Amino acid sequence: MKFVTYLLKGKHFTQGSKEYLQASMISLLIILPSFALLYDLFESIYYGFIPMVIIESITLVLLSILYGVFPRYINITLSAKIILIIYTLFLLSTLVVNDYNKEFSLFWFAILPIIPFFFLEKPSCKIFLAMPFVGLIIVLLLAYFNLVPLLYRKVLILQLLFSYFSFSSMIYIMQKERATSENKLNQSIESNRVLFKEVHHRTKNNMQVMMGLLETQSFKIEEPKYKKMFQAHVDRIKSMSYVHENLYSGDSYDEVDMHKYLGDILKNLQKITQHTLLIDIDYMTLGIKDSISLGLIVNEAVSNAIEHAYSAGIGHIDITLKNNGKQYVLTIKDYGLGFNTQKEYQSLGMTLIEDLSVSLPNGRLEITVDNGTLIEVYFDAKGEH
Repeated sequence: MKFVTYLLKGKHFTQGSKEYLQASMISLLIILPSFALLYDLFESIYYGFIPMVIIESITLVLLSILYGVFPRYINITLSAKIILIIYTLFLLSTLVVNDYNKEFSLFWFAILPIIPFFFLEKPSCKIFLAMPFVGLIIVLLLAYFNLVPLLYRKVLILQLLFSYFSFSSMIYIMQKERATSENKLNQSIESNRVLFKEVHHRTKNNMQVMMGLLETQSFKIEEPKYKKMFQAHVDRIKSMSYVHENLYSGDSYDEVDMHKYLGDILKNLQKITQHTLLIDIDYMTLGIKDSISLGLIVNEAVSNAIEHAYSAGIGHIDITLKNNGKQYVLTIKDYGLGFNTQKEYQSLGMTLIEDLSVSLPNGRLEITVDNGTLIEVYFDAKGEH
């Protein structure tokens, strides 16, 4: 598969994208006719058709150069135009230059209408679509005035003209319908994207109002225990609001950039502690539900480590999120006192961590108390659940 991707130049583009498909098609339009031309060239050499040997040799050299420079130096659109010009000139020449297997060249007229529609946009599409048609007419006129020897009956050339026109018209109608449907679909997708982003923006704003109300209320509370509870709830809401902020400001409305999202949560927590948060988050995206669960787990686990891990002095807390291929692994590690299993396991924060961990796809929570506390959350990667 990698060899095919390399051979068809797909490695230069995102797999599954439109450009990936077009690059593969361009490569095939060069490789397959080149093999056919190479076979025909040997026949022309063997049977002594020297003019055709020259024409086929030049065509093969041009195709080889084009394959070598595509797509690093020549883009898809320009490559398609060059291919169309090369094949048009070659096929027109086969109408007047004798060859051992002259009928075989007529087969390639069928691919000429496809290239403009598949690779080119208006008005280039119409111009390059008309080029072979005009070329056939010119050859027919030159033959009519005995300026070039025509190898086929004029009736056959007229049939080629009619076939080319009919085939082009059918493709044009189908492409026009496809383009219309595609435009409607793109407009609908764009409308939904704007709508979803607006929803995320308003949700984030509503959460900020909630945080403001809680913070205002906490100012009126003198008891540190209850003030601390209010702040914990503010941090939880803030961690969820970062999801909607991420989706509003990003390119996707349903996939969250975890590197940025968890980074925002941890930057917020770093402001309230002197302990050092060492962050190593892979670049990955997750759905909204899993992202919120993971964000809350990180918020609760790191907040707990900040408050309870170190009784004196300044320590550090490691936070990592890695993808090992089949699973994601979230780890929060401190080097402090370790869990008081009689107390911490009964707290609201620990209850949230346990419940949210199992809510992830095949989620599993492991806690190790050894030279500090290590919290590990395992859950399935995309496509595994």
